[in-house]
Amino acid sequence: PVNKERVMNGACAVQAEQIHISIPETEVQDCNKYRMQSKPLGVCLIIDCIGNDAGLLMETFKSLHFEVHCRLFLNMDAVIHDLYETARLRAHKDADCFVCVLVSRGNHQHIFCTDHIVPGFQLERLKDFFTGERCPDLLGKPKLFFIQNYVEPPSWQGNASLTEADGDLCTIPQVADIFWSHCTLDASVLERSPCSSSYYLSALAGLLMDPQKRKLPLLDIFVELNNRVYEWNRINSTEQYLLLLKHTLRKKLFLTDK
Repeated sequence: PVNKERVMNGACAVQAEQIHISIPETEVQDCNKYRMQSKPLGVCLIIDCIGNDAGLLMETFKSLHFEVHCRLFLNMDAVIHDLYETARLRAHKDADCFVCVLVSRGNHQHIFCTDHIVPGFQLERLKDFFTGERCPDLLGKPKLFFIQNYVEPPSWQGNASLTEADGDLCTIPQVADIFWSHCTLDASVLERSPCSSSYYLSALAGLLMDPQKRKLPLLDIFVELNNRVYEWNRINSTEQYLLLLKHTLRKKLFLTDK
């Protein structure tokens, strides 16, 4: 406030004149959430080495206005090549986000792709293709990784059970703006039902395609996803999904422009 003084009857009277400074609310809100306004929102790379989930995933991320690149039944060399080429795309410069979905057989630390090479492609390397050093156009932008890994029992260290395997799941280095969702499931499910889709991915797709749910922050969506997977596991003892979520997001992330 600015004070004005004037003399009244030999005394000093003070009049206060209030100065109002308006601060646009949108600016305050925008600094707390990632910008998600580009069209398309970004590139979505889908690598499905099993072949049962690609169609639904493509539909889901196209509905969210991503530029979807889908690759099916890749061997390890092809996976590495596609990751390298995707990181070099000029489309990242004008995009606000990047998504990578990976579906394969493997163990808790690696994927085997279609050639089933052991030890396989280390999942730790996946995000390295899209760091600020390797992909400067994605610096400061959210990078989302969704992984469905069908675990081959012989690869489990010490024959760990599903509940004991959490410590063996891969972790990611502390790189900013990463959202890492890793789901494992016993590969015997594919032996019993080769064409079965992943409940984790179908539940995720259902939430992201729901007009109301997709308006929620991504972390809130994953609370709902965890609840659905928990209920699935409770009534399906032979098909147990184990979820791991790690992230280094610095702001709220909405997959739609609110």
